Amino acid sequence: MRKEPISFEDLTFRTEEEFREHTKRNNCSVEKIDNYYYILSFDNCGPRIAIIENSNQSYTQIAYIDSNYYEVNKNLYIGILNVKPEFRNKGIGTSLYNYFEKITSQKLEVNIITGELDYWTEHEERVRFYTRLGFEVMPKEDSVSFLIEKRLK
Repeated sequence: MRKEPISFEDLTFRTEEEFREHTKRNNCSVEKIDNYYYILSFDNCGPRIAIIENSNQSYTQIAYIDSNYYEVNKNLYIGILNVKPEFRNKGIGTSLYNYFEKITSQKLEVNIITGELDYWTEHEERVRFYTRLGFEVMPKEDSVSFLIEKRLK
């Protein structure tokens, strides 16, 4: 079984007003797809996308992806892609990544998307996930981690 990073970043809003205030305060764009809200924000490092579920009158983050953008080589580096355990194996991670690639390619000039699968990750599950998304997965010299790479141009 895959070990988790230090923690899943829990984010819950008790009301629609709280949710809307958060997105406004953080200058987020919001797109509703099916029953989920895809929230895009940028900080001084790069884009972040979260998926928020509206259930029982609360809004809860169920998945997110953080990245760094390196303009010099047009590299978008995935720092973390995480899905709450109870939402895994339901297509949420794939949907999140596909949205991430589509929206960031529209807003940034991206030639390559890269990342690293660290020691806390069960490699077989993650390798299959990224391979299905079109990434090349390469073992690092330390034989504990993997590099992932997907060329867009």
